Amino acid sequence: MENLIWDGVPAQRTRKSEKYDFAVVTMSAIDKPGAGRKFTFNKAAQSVLGINGEDRVSFGFSTDRTIIAVRKAAGDAGLKLTKTCTLSDKRTYDFIAKILDLDITQETDLEIVASNGLLTLSRLTATEAAPFEVEEEETYISAPAVEPVQDAVESFELASEVEEEEEEVFEMPVSESEESTEDVW
Repeated sequence: MENLIWDGVPAQRTRKSEKYDFAVVTMSAIDKPGAGRKFTFNKAAQSVLGINGEDRVSFGFSTDRTIIAVRKAAGDAGLKLTKTCTLSDKRTYDFIAKILDLDITQETDLEIVASNGLLTLSRLTATEAAPFEVEEEETYISAPAVEPVQDAVESFELASEVEEEEEEVFEMPVSESEESTEDVW
């Protein structure tokens, strides 16, 4: 009985952990018609780009379509992020998927790499994409300690054996307005 945890109940939730410890933009999979084309910026990407929730980002493309760059946008330019640093934009999603020849039915991770003064996106290969593992902690909700009751006597009665007590019923005095409506109805 050493492995029991007393006075606590394991929480049914697990902490969300980062998949990678370096800057990554994840393009969600499109698993059904009409599904959103979502980009998710992980914590490292948010730090590298200097973005927070509800900031704006811009994507840039070279004329020969070999470079895809990303940056924090100034003013009202670019695409607005949600509070959790995600965005949905069909045109950008489809264009990047076409340039990189992506299978959009699969989630795709794109690493943000500094190159020639730009922050560019490059597709992660299976060997590069070794996820950053974070040990999950179990959280416990503590309960107050309960002392066992010694010599407790159990007593119970069947519902049919219990006598019902009569309750006194008090009538409310009738107001003048209620009296007058009784005559009308």
